[in-house]
Amino acid sequence: MQQVSFDPASMEGKIITNTTLVKKDALEETLAIFYDTIQSGLAVSPMIKLLDEGQTVRIKSACSLTICGVLLKRGIPVRPKGGGLIEVVEREPTRFTDMLMYWATTIDPIDVLTVQGLTDIMGMMRTGNGRILGNLHEAPMLARDRIEEVLDSMAAAEFTGVLELGEPNMNVLGVSVERDHAGIALVGGTNLVAAARECGVEVEHESISDLTDVSEMKHIDEMI
Repeated sequence: MQQVSFDPASMEGKIITNTTLVKKDALEETLAIFYDTIQSGLAVSPMIKLLDEGQTVRIKSACSLTICGVLLKRGIPVRPKGGGLIEVVEREPTRFTDMLMYWATTIDPIDVLTVQGLTDIMGMMRTGNGRILGNLHEAPMLARDRIEEVLDSMAAAEFTGVLELGEPNMNVLGVSVERDHAGIALVGGTNLVAAARECGVEVEHESISDLTDVSEMKHIDEMI
């Protein structure tokens, strides 16, 4: 998060990315699934990067921690709290049904839940009901107005994925936040991979793998 240099106004700088490794013959299907997932509002950004490695392709996609990195660089001391599964009913996120706190695991909580096959992202996309991946972050409540300004600027650059910005000292999707703080619930960037796995595509994945300059990435519309 400290190394994020992304400026949403100029669309320049580095963002935090996840890495997905897929066989070349499954790339077209994978990108189609990624596209549908992004269009359903279940990803952080439509920007991706492809690296051809012979028989496989490495896909770089935006991690939700990028949003926290931008907030941090704007002087807002945001900190990750946990990642988990969010129940969606009629296309509205209702509550976290499962959550792992970042302090309680050395493995990214979203990765832990993804490999267990507990998501129902395709169900959410088809019917509006399902279980998606998301995470929760906290920031001082006095910065709430400033947070809204930054999130609006991110949304203008198509970096979305904010499920809920909580009121001070109020639960966010059923999870309590620290006193004098406000919670921010974000969709997990790993929803892309979870959706692909639900469709039977074999992928290898690593969350929060590295930093990528956004100028090296392309809008997924250009890939389809």
